Order: sequence, then C-alpha cells, then structure tokens
Amino acid sequence: MMAPGLPTARATVILWLLLAAAAGVAILLGWMLFMRSVLPPAPVNVSVPAVAAGEIRAIPKTAVAIRAPVKVYRGGAPLKRRLNLPQPVADNAAQQVIAASQVRADDHPQTITTLINTETGDSETYVRRDPLPWLAWDARGEAAMYVGIQRGGPALRLEARQGMVQIKALHVGVIGSVDQPLGGAPRDTDYFIGAGVWAKW
Repeated sequence: MMAPGLPTARATVILWLLLAAAAGVAILLGWMLFMRSVLPPAPVNVSVPAVAAGEIRAIPKTAVAIRAPVKVYRGGAPLKRRLNLPQPVADNAAQQVIAASQVRADDHPQTITTLINTETGDSETYVRRDPLPWLAWDARGEAAMYVGIQRGGPALRLEARQGMVQIKALHVGVIGSVDQPLGGAPRDTDYFIGAGVWAKW
C-alpha cells in the first residue's frame, strides 16, 4: 500500500503531461514572436511600396520616350486618398494613378505587372497566380468555435491551429481542441493537443 502523500503513478503522468504542454506552449509562443519579427504581417488598409518581383529585381531601368501622353485615372488627390496612399503621395500632383489592382486572397503568391504602351500612353495590368512554394515558413493561425452533437448530446468545441512550415499545399503545425458537453459537468470536458499535417485548397 502506498504511503499517504506520495504521488500516484497517475498523478505523475498528469504532471509530466502538464509540463510537456507548458513547454510546448512556451516554444510555440517563442516561435510565433520570432516569425512575426522575421515576417511581419502586412498592415490592413494601409498602402505600402510593393516588393519588386524576383524576375526584375536585379535588372536596371532604362529611359524610354513616350510618343503619346500617358493616360491616368482622374481624381487626383481625392482618388489617391481613397486608395489610402501615403499623404505625401496624395499631395504630390506629379504622381498620378495609372493602375490599382485587387486580387483575391489566396495561399498562392501573386505577381502583378503593369505595362505602359509607349505608342498610345495606355497602361495595362496583368495578375499572375504563382506556384505554391516548395518550402516556406507558415506563420498563420486560426481559432474556431463550433456547436454540435457529441455522444448524443449538445456540445461546444473550441479549436485552435497554428501553422509552422508549408510544403506546397501541405501545412505542418500544431492543433489543440477542447470539447465541453453543454449542461455537462466540467469533468466531462475532453481535450486534444497535438501536431500534424493538413492540406489547403
């Protein structure tokens, strides 16, 4: 018979699981902070200079003569403010809008190319949906709440998922969920914490 005060085998296992979960959460939070410093998310509703596509990054520019006046969008400063361009750009009458493109949010990188016709002064924009990367960091996460049926009764599920690495359409990361029967006792709560792979399309 085990002496009072000594931990049981079950208590020891629970303690190790709690320590492992705490270490996992600490590692995950550290990784998320590191990724946000390396790949900060783009600001919402703020216009920032675009990064040049890899195909032209190392190519020098050259001057070309335009045979016809360049065609720009009317509206001047008010139009530029509606596009949330920086205030110095909006106030500069010499900077005119020749293109503003909107693309659907997607896991695929997008390359947007604007051309100008030196004969007519017209501009045209093309959008290219690039292939998924073979290997890339995945700093995106998501949390969700669901209400449904579990073991014949109503239940609430809380779920969170954090990506870490992307390989083409596959994402590697960690996931955690908590299931709570509605009207059930707290001891009926079920949970899952783990790592895995999921595909997005």
